[in-house]
Amino acid sequence: MPKKRPQAAERLPLTAAQQGVWIGQQLAPTCTLYNAAEYLQVNGPLDTTSFAQALRQTIAETDALHVRFEADPGGVIQVLHPPGEWELPVIDVSSEPDPDRAALDWVGTDLQTVTDLEQGPLFAHALFRLGSDRYRWYHRAHHIALDGYSFSLIANRVAQLYTAFVTESPCATGRFGSLRAVVDDEAAYRRSARCEADREFWQARFGDAPQAVSLSKRVSVPCGRLIRCSKRLPAHAVDRWRALAEQNGATWAEVVLGLTALYVHRHTGADEVILGVPVMGRLGSVAARTPVMVMNTMPLRVPVTAQTGTAGVVRAVVAEMRAIRPHQRYRSEQLRRDLQLVGGSRRLFGPMVNLMPFDYGLHFAGHPATATNLSAGAAFVEDLAIYLHARADGKPPVLELDANPHCYTPAELAMHLDQLTGLLVSAPTPSPVS
Repeated sequence: MPKKRPQAAERLPLTAAQQGVWIGQQLAPTCTLYNAAEYLQVNGPLDTTSFAQALRQTIAETDALHVRFEADPGGVIQVLHPPGEWELPVIDVSSEPDPDRAALDWVGTDLQTVTDLEQGPLFAHALFRLGSDRYRWYHRAHHIALDGYSFSLIANRVAQLYTAFVTESPCATGRFGSLRAVVDDEAAYRRSARCEADREFWQARFGDAPQAVSLSKRVSVPCGRLIRCSKRLPAHAVDRWRALAEQNGATWAEVVLGLTALYVHRHTGADEVILGVPVMGRLGSVAARTPVMVMNTMPLRVPVTAQTGTAGVVRAVVAEMRAIRPHQRYRSEQLRRDLQLVGGSRRLFGPMVNLMPFDYGLHFAGHPATATNLSAGAAFVEDLAIYLHARADGKPPVLELDANPHCYTPAELAMHLDQLTGLLVSAPTPSPVS
C-alpha cells in the first residue's frame, strides 16, 4: 500500500535547484522546454491493470509531483498536497499503419503542454499499445519536480511493483524518501562546516581559472528555444572507451569527458578547457532515494595542449574528477556569485557534457524494457549541451547536441555533431600486452 501522506498541505522552501528552474520559468512563462520526458518500451505482453496499479502507487510515493508553488513578496514556497486524482490514458495504436509514429505524434503534442506551476499537475503519463507484445510507457514531468536521476528511480520502482503484483510475490522495500527530509537536509548542509569547506575548495580551485572557452564566438543570450541534432553511435565505441578506461584507471564516462575536452581544444586552441558536468548532487544525502530536483553542475578544468595525447587528457580528467567529486553538493549558482561570474558574457564553464548511464536494465515480470529520452528539461542552454545516452540495456549509445540558437546555426551544430562523433568512435584502443 502507498505510504500515508499528510492530510493537511505542508509548506516547504524550494531546493536550490528548484529555485533556478522557478526563476527561469517565470522569465518565460509559456516556455515548454522545462518539460522533461522519456518513454520506456516493454517488449512483451503487459497487464495494463497491474501496470496502472504500480504506477499509481509509485506516483503517490513521489512527494515532488504533488506540490504547487506559491509566490508572494517574500519569495516562493512549495505546498505539498495529498495525491489527487489523475488519468492514465491507455491508447491502442496497434491498428495504425505506423504505430510508433502514431505514438510519437501524440507525445510530440503533449510535450508542448504549458505547465501551470501554481495549479499543476506537474506530470503526465500515457501507456501505448503498439502490438500484442509491445507497449510504450510515456512519462513527462516539469523539471522543477524531477531531474534525470529521478526518472530512473521512478522507472525502477514501477517495474519492481509491477513484477510483484503480476507474480503475486512480496515487494522488496523500496519506498522513496520524503521531500521534507530533502529540504531539511539541504538547509542543514548550507549551515554546515562542510559547506564552508566546499566553498573554500571551489574558490581556491577556480580563483585563477582562465575564461571558459566556447565552440562559438557569438555571445550567449537567454532564449525560449533550442536547436537539436542527434546520432546513434556504433556499439563498438563503448568497447573503445572501456579499453581506454581500463588502461588509464578511468571510467568510460571520464574517457568521454577527456575526448570532449580534446575536441574543444582542437577547435579553440585553449590550453585549458572548462566543461560543465551535471552531477546528481546526492552524495551523502537523503536525496539518494528521493525523486526530486537537486541536480547540480560542476565545472571541470582540463589542461590540454597540442602535445597532450588522448591518454594524458583522460588521466587529467581522472585526477580532477577525483578532487572535485567530494565537493559536488556546493551549488554552481553560488560559485558563480562567489567568483563574480553573474551577468554579461561571463561563464563558469563552456560546453556542458551530460552523461546519462542510469540503470535502465529493467524487467516487467521478466519482460525487458528499453528507455529513450525525449526531452532533458533544460530550457536555457548558455552555449552547448552534449548528451550521451548509454543505458544498461545494451543498445548502442546516442549522442545528442542541444544548442543556443544565438550561438550556433543548425549547420554549425550538425558539423560539430559529425566531427565530435568521429573523434569519439575513433578513440585509439590500447595495444594488447604481449
